[in-house]
Amino acid sequence: MQSQEKNRRRPARGFSLLEIMIVITLIGLVTAAVGVAVMGQLEEGQKDTARNTAYEIAKAADLYKLQNGSWPTTAQGIAVLVNPPKGKGQFEQMPLDPWGHEFLYLNPGVKNPGKLDIRSKGPDGLENTEDDVGNWAKEKN
Repeated sequence: MQSQEKNRRRPARGFSLLEIMIVITLIGLVTAAVGVAVMGQLEEGQKDTARNTAYEIAKAADLYKLQNGSWPTTAQGIAVLVNPPKGKGQFEQMPLDPWGHEFLYLNPGVKNPGKLDIRSKGPDGLENTEDDVGNWAKEKN
């Protein structure tokens, strides 16, 4: 009887090639979906960071106004907040947006009439496009 049991084939263990391919495809789909969601959040986070930095620059310009009697001119720009004519600068170096570009400064502002506009060119690096962010209320989509 033992010889008959030895001759019986045991069922093969493991996964078929089809099963492995299905699992790999599912893992790829889940990874792609997560990647798309994360990249969208990354861009929104960068825009929020740029907006917050623009508000900080505007606050620094307000302090400059208290010390010097007026906001910096558009020609002076943000650079005067680093090296003011008198007193200590508000920043040690020029603040950059999350994409590595300098902020744009406009006095008087267009988006903030009677105040200042501090603007980042946004992810595309181009001025006056839809993705620009600055020290004004976030537009609702």
